[in-house]
Amino acid sequence: MRKIRLSSELPVAFRDELERIVFFNPDQERVTAPLLESIRRHGIPAIVEEDGRLRFRLPEYGPVQSLFAFDDKGDEGSPRLAAVALFTRESRTTMVLLHLATHEDYTLRGRHADAAVTVRLLLALRDLSGRIRGVTILRSEYPRSMRLAVRPKPAKAGRKPWPPNKASEARPAGKARLRVVSGYT
Repeated sequence: MRKIRLSSELPVAFRDELERIVFFNPDQERVTAPLLESIRRHGIPAIVEEDGRLRFRLPEYGPVQSLFAFDDKGDEGSPRLAAVALFTRESRTTMVLLHLATHEDYTLRGRHADAAVTVRLLLALRDLSGRIRGVTILRSEYPRSMRLAVRPKPAKAGRKPWPPNKASEARPAGKARLRVVSGYT
């Protein structure tokens, strides 16, 4: 079983692999039309280095959030970048997944398909969205267009709400439940 770890930070040492997965991914042909539409709407993502870490910028939004999936038991024994998701808060109520790129070994047809990397990223984004005050929808344009309802549920005992501030102390937070609002469009 693969050991998949999610992180919002990516060291500069992963730049070549990040560029390959995002810009030269052999599986891009499967999502050509929605990918081109996303680029038309938001622009081409640019990789930038800040404080020894890699981030993304988009012309439409400026800096955007990223969530990276690592296989800590990579084929050579060192961590391997398995996937990346770019997302941002589009409005007060909507988080939008702008780009999702998965290494071909970790797709449904890849040799490490059992790691379910794409599903783990989507579930993590859903949970993250449920912790942010006011966010009720997680929207994706591709690889498939979808809108997921995100509802916060009470935090477990001892868990602090997110984002941390005095006003959030009385507000329930924590993991989110998922309900599909609309599927393919």
